[in-house]
Amino acid sequence: MESLRDSMVREVKTSLEVLLGAVGLLLAVACANVANLLLARFATRRTEMAVRVSLGAGRGRVIRQLLTESVLLGVAGGLAGIAVARGAVTGLLAMAPRDLVRGAAIAMDLRVLLFAVALSVLTGIFFGLAPAVATSRAGLMQGLRGGGRSGIGGGGRLRSWFVGTEVAFSVILLVGATLLFRSLVGLLAVNPGLDPSNVLTFRVTLPAVRYPDLARRTQFFSRAIEQIEHLPGVRSASAVSYLDFNGMVAGTGVQIGGTPAPKPGEDLGANIRTVMPGYFRTMGIPMVSGRDFTAADNDPASPYRFIVNQAFVRSYLRGEPPLGVQISAEMDQQNPFGEIIGVAADVNDGALDKPARPTVYYVHTHLNCTSMVFVARTAGNPMGLAEPVRRIIRGLDSAQPVADMRPMEAIVAETFSRQRFSALLLSGFSLTSLLLAAIGIYGVLAYSVMERTREIGVRVALGARPGRIVGLIVGGGARVVAAGTVVGIAGALGLSGLLKGLLFGIGPRDTATFVVAPVVLAAVALVAAYVPARRAARLEPMQALRAE
Repeated sequence: MESLRDSMVREVKTSLEVLLGAVGLLLAVACANVANLLLARFATRRTEMAVRVSLGAGRGRVIRQLLTESVLLGVAGGLAGIAVARGAVTGLLAMAPRDLVRGAAIAMDLRVLLFAVALSVLTGIFFGLAPAVATSRAGLMQGLRGGGRSGIGGGGRLRSWFVGTEVAFSVILLVGATLLFRSLVGLLAVNPGLDPSNVLTFRVTLPAVRYPDLARRTQFFSRAIEQIEHLPGVRSASAVSYLDFNGMVAGTGVQIGGTPAPKPGEDLGANIRTVMPGYFRTMGIPMVSGRDFTAADNDPASPYRFIVNQAFVRSYLRGEPPLGVQISAEMDQQNPFGEIIGVAADVNDGALDKPARPTVYYVHTHLNCTSMVFVARTAGNPMGLAEPVRRIIRGLDSAQPVADMRPMEAIVAETFSRQRFSALLLSGFSLTSLLLAAIGIYGVLAYSVMERTREIGVRVALGARPGRIVGLIVGGGARVVAAGTVVGIAGALGLSGLLKGLLFGIGPRDTATFVVAPVVLAAVALVAAYVPARRAARLEPMQALRAE
């Protein structure tokens, strides 16, 4: 028992929660970056602010001016973001899995737009407040006296704290993206149990009013398959009631001949599919033992015969040779026992990351369906046969439509579309946060170099070699990055469990991921730190000593 909302979003809830969390982390990284850059910008204006104070501007007036500037930046950024979002929504919907957007009208929404603008304004106020206060308190009168060392006082510590926060959140995003991508690679390597390449699929549903009897339905499907097989480029064709990996399947209880009736609650269950002869060959599903259905089996007068999959044999026959075993499936008013004539390989039809369920295959005449999915294996692009196939169906019945025509590869790919979509988006978020963190590190160290120009000039004049200057600057950035990385790893360990439902083949605390992701971030951070450090090492002593 569950609510209708929970039932509707059960399959996509985890994906949406992960993406919402990733957006929140990216917002936090961006806010920290904004605050960091504003702090560095305001700090360079200490002399200007001190002059304003000397001319009578109070501290509150200075703070209001700085906040106004940051709010204007926030609003401008928010409006630009809305413009970009219009195109982004279209692109995201094109990439999104079907079950994520099915039945949902996803478009630009006025409430979301107002929220985005309000968030931009609040970001400007809240994250511009700390730099404004720090600048007005620590830099006004100091500006009249000249510079000071970056990293000394509240401003330097605050900038370092912001950079550490960016690094921590970037580590969390990068770990999450790496986990999802490794999981996606694992899914792509899974053998689905069939060969989806070059297979065209489409559904035909015969109206019961015009096709009331078994003979007419069987004749229609048999003639259609025969004509499709004679098309140039078609290697084989068949049909099935519920296509593998298409999300729908029939299921019922089964009985094994010669075994006692199961106890209540221990009934044997299996997926049920109706197929036309040649289905397993067309879909590239190997026959492990026994044989496929033939035209002689697809006759109402023939005895009941079944094909089962390996999961059925493992689960219910427990080592007994399957061929010849009598089984019955509860699919009709009369369910006679019939022998197993073949065992097909397992197909992970529900999803690639879940084991195959026991499955029983009927031949069409013994479990007659009015709706069947045709499958045709081709020598080239399967969609190239779309129009010839439609002509064949119209030739048999001019009023009969063809639905859901798609290549089998696209259907199989949809089984891990949620993981792929989440991996792509989270990777985009993590790369953006990585870029923002690099900008933050560069900004802090570049400002540090500017603030310490005279000090660096003195060091060079006294014989400090360029390597020593680079190590001095990079070392300061490395300490901040190391602290942020440690906090980020701890946060990722705590939050990675939320990805458990989206992972395959690896755990949420995969060791390799938790090593690689921080190393990548540290490498990017060190490159960002090296640029201003290299510039500092090239300073001429006399030029540095004359700097304002």
